[in-house]
Amino acid sequence: MADVDWAPTLREYYRSPAVRARIAEYCGGRRGQPGSFSCLGLAGYGGEKRLFEADGGPTPCPNADLERLFDEGADVCRSLADRGGTLLQLDVDYVDPRDPGEPYRRPELVFERLEPVHRVLRELFAAYGMAPRVVLAGRGYHFTVRAPLGSAFQSALVAAGEIGEAMAAKAGRSVLDPELALRLARGHEGAGRVLEHLVHRALHRLRGQTEVEATLTDLAPPGREPFICLDLTAYADPLFERYSRCAFSANQKAGVQGAALDHPFVLTLLRDRQTLAGLMRRREKTEAAAAQAKVATATIPDVTDAPELLQDYRRGPVGRFHAEFYRGPRLGPTQWPFTYDRLTESQMPACLRVPLEHPNPLLLRPGCLRTVALGLWGLGWHPRSIAGIVSARFQQDHGWRPSFDRYDAASRAEFYVRTFCGALADGLDSAAEFTCDTQRGRGLCEAMQCTAEERRLFASAAEALERKGGNA
Repeated sequence: MADVDWAPTLREYYRSPAVRARIAEYCGGRRGQPGSFSCLGLAGYGGEKRLFEADGGPTPCPNADLERLFDEGADVCRSLADRGGTLLQLDVDYVDPRDPGEPYRRPELVFERLEPVHRVLRELFAAYGMAPRVVLAGRGYHFTVRAPLGSAFQSALVAAGEIGEAMAAKAGRSVLDPELALRLARGHEGAGRVLEHLVHRALHRLRGQTEVEATLTDLAPPGREPFICLDLTAYADPLFERYSRCAFSANQKAGVQGAALDHPFVLTLLRDRQTLAGLMRRREKTEAAAAQAKVATATIPDVTDAPELLQDYRRGPVGRFHAEFYRGPRLGPTQWPFTYDRLTESQMPACLRVPLEHPNPLLLRPGCLRTVALGLWGLGWHPRSIAGIVSARFQQDHGWRPSFDRYDAASRAEFYVRTFCGALADGLDSAAEFTCDTQRGRGLCEAMQCTAEERRLFASAAEALERKGGNA
C-alpha cells in the first residue's frame, strides 16, 4: 500500500493558536514560551520525518524544539520528568493482539468497552480527593495529576520510593541539580507503587463489569483475545526516559506502524464533560478538535495531599506485599556465577528454563516474565531474589539493542516480578490460571519439551502458589 502523507494536515492543525496554547499548558507553561515549561523535555513522533527511536518510542528533543515539531506535523510528547513535582499517570489501553488497528477502525466499539473502566477510575480518584486530567488517547485514556514539589503528597511519594545505585547515577546525569533529580526519581518510583494500589482496587471492582478482560499488565489472555490493560510500565523505567503525548497533540501510531493506514492519525482530546459520541466524531477532524481547544483547559491538576490514598496503600494488601518484597534477599554481581547463573543447571519445567537460557527476547515478553516470576515463587524462591535473577540476565550481554541501555535492569526486573507476584498475592491472579493448559493457550508451553518429572514439578509449583494467593 502506498505511503500516505498526512503530515501537511497536521501542520495546518498545529497552526491554531488555541491548540498551541493547550499543548503548552499540558507541558506546564505558556504558549510561545517553551522556557516556561515545567516538563524537563519533549519528544516527537511521526510527522514528515517519521520520527521514532529504535525501540519504537518518540525521539527526545529540548523544549526549544517545539516549533520544529509543529512545523513537521509530529506528535508532541512531554517528559514525565517535571521540575514542579511528580506526575502520577495511569494509562488505559485497549489491546487486540490479532487486530492492532481495531481502536482506530472501530473506535465506537472499543471506547464503549472501555467505558466501565473510565467510570470506575474516575470514581476511585474522586474518592481520594483527586480530579485527574483525562486525555482520550489512541487506544484508551491517560489519567494524570501532579504532586507539587515540596508538598506533603510529593514528600510521601519520595519516602515510599527506593532506587538503586544505577538508577541514581542515571538521574544524576540529567540537566537538573543532582539533589532535585534524585528526589524526582524517587518520587516517580513511589508514585508507581501507590498507583499499583489504585489499579488493584479498580480491577477488583471491575470483575464481571467489562465485556473483555481488564488486566494489570500487557499480557494477553489465553486464546489471544482482546483485553484492557491498566498500564503502569512507565514506572518500570527511569523517570528521565519516559514521555507521554500531550493533550491536543496528534497520535500517529496507526499510520507510522501501519496498523490502520485508512485512519493514520487521531487527536488526543480531553474527555472532561464531553460525550463519548462527540469525541469519536472529533478525534479525526482537525477543525473540530481546534474548536474544542478554544474552550478547554489542559493544565495538569495539582494534588498537594492525599492522606487516605497513602494510608490505604500502606495498610492494604499491595502495600503489605511491597514491604515484604523489599525485605527479601538479593545477591550482588560477584555471587551471580555461583547462584543465579547456575539456576538452569537444575531440573525445571521448560517454560521456566528456556526464558532464563535465552533472555533476549524471551524475558522481554510479559508472558515469559510472569512464568518465571510465578514459577520460581512456587518453587520456593523469594520474589526479590527472583527479581535479582531476572536483573542479572538483563545486565549480561545477550545481544540487547543499544536502546536497552537507556533503561535500568534492576528497576525493570523488580517492577515486573513485583507486579506479577503482587497480583497473585492480592487475588487478582489465580494459581488456577497457571497450568500447562493455560500456558499452552498463551503460546508459552510446548508439552514435548518437558519430561514427566518436569511437568510434575510445574504442577507442584502451581499447588504452592495456591497457598500464596490472596484468596487462599
